[in-house]
Amino acid sequence: MLFASRPGRLLLCLLGSAVHGEQLDVSMMLNNSSTLAATPPRAPSILELYKATQPAPQDSFHMQPVRAIHARVQSDAPVFLEDQGLFVSKVGLPDFEAAYTSAMDTVNTASVEGALMYVQAEGINYNLRGDDQRCQRKYGMKYIVFYEVAVAQTNETLALYQDTADQNEYGPMVPMDLGRCAPVAAATDPQKAVLPKECYYFNGEDGTPNVGPFVGGESKELDVRAPYPDNVWFSFPHTCPTKTWADKTPACRASTRRGLCPPWTLPDGVRCTFAYRVLGFIAIDDVVGITSMVHSGTGRPYRNFTEFCEDGGVEMRATQDGVWEEGLAFWQDPQNETANAARAQHLVQAYQNLTDPLRSRGSTQIDAAVVARMLPLPSLEALAASNPPCYRNVARCNTGESCRRETFSQLCRVCAHTDDQGCTLAPRGFSFPRLARAVGADGSTGSADKTQQDADRKKKTKETPRPTTRSASPHWRHTLEVPLALASVAAALVINAARR
Repeated sequence: MLFASRPGRLLLCLLGSAVHGEQLDVSMMLNNSSTLAATPPRAPSILELYKATQPAPQDSFHMQPVRAIHARVQSDAPVFLEDQGLFVSKVGLPDFEAAYTSAMDTVNTASVEGALMYVQAEGINYNLRGDDQRCQRKYGMKYIVFYEVAVAQTNETLALYQDTADQNEYGPMVPMDLGRCAPVAAATDPQKAVLPKECYYFNGEDGTPNVGPFVGGESKELDVRAPYPDNVWFSFPHTCPTKTWADKTPACRASTRRGLCPPWTLPDGVRCTFAYRVLGFIAIDDVVGITSMVHSGTGRPYRNFTEFCEDGGVEMRATQDGVWEEGLAFWQDPQNETANAARAQHLVQAYQNLTDPLRSRGSTQIDAAVVARMLPLPSLEALAASNPPCYRNVARCNTGESCRRETFSQLCRVCAHTDDQGCTLAPRGFSFPRLARAVGADGSTGSADKTQQDADRKKKTKETPRPTTRSASPHWRHTLEVPLALASVAAALVINAARR
């Protein structure tokens, strides 16, 4: 099965359509009960390809790396380097390490299950764009890129957040903006912008405890415009996270801790906390069916969204609250969780079809040679089998309750019943260690208290702060400013703006 479901949640099957098919109808997706084709032969995972750091840390306990699949909405496509055998950002080329770093240099990602939420809520509503921008998606959204990540938090992260974390194994999600933590309103003066306290915890700055560059995670399921089940956003801080890309000096980078590991290196929670590789990507136009529709003038399939729009096509028009007015059948019923889950599953199937030589019809927007370098998404069963059981990394899974990993994000969740499928109890005699918190120069051990904004996100509301971000990297000197106005944060899905 594609998506693990929580108790009582409807588990939907995907349409087994090719990337290029007829315009897709959500009702057809909901009524289709066919199962997915067998997964292609398994490719080595990031846990097998990348190497552990040497020498290994000597502490008695360290979080075992967890493998997961995340997604990002981007305006530019990753570039495959034959010599390294990896996709990287085009920003930073021809320097391989610079291009590798650029793709995950203090950014946000989303769960695969929630990747389309950002597109749906912010990118395609005609009523939210002026006439001069009507025929381009907001921020130039063009691709969904799939990232295989490996995460190992610091011991100090687990010690501080294990009792309060929104997502087990993660710290709080920190919105990233221009390569740094996005400013928030000061508690004492709402008119004053300050960096969140967690941003200082990454390196113990300003006397705070040195918790380390933890990966954050937070549920974003409840946006009224696009409620997607299992939609979780993540933050990945790298070096010099209090500075924008333009202000990150070599000295600042050298004096702060690595979040992103060097290429081909697994995280250990000490020297670095995450690694990644790009599995592949798919054009949004292919997913929603635009490239299978025919131009009224030429009689040929549309090349892209702009051509479709200029021919009078409407991808989606909705009220500011997300109430449907008109658009492609693919986006119909945008406020329905079941319909949104079906859309997410179709995205996965479309990508699997694209990367399957026996089923793929290719893409008019992605070169066949590039598609040939892509890897399919692993099954949830394969992901779970490659990961440590939850009780080894999560203290609350050692209290007599069983836990299991769910979704492409491989999140540890407490099971409703200890004997539910995939649920694992800690073996007799195993006990989770008592981990020490970091202590700052000011004597504090940090605060994991929930803020009012954290509480408010539980409510179904679209009222959110609207900071800005710029999608680029420290190596690109001509970045385009890109304002993000989404849900309860900005830049959770970093969009790489068009680059020269």
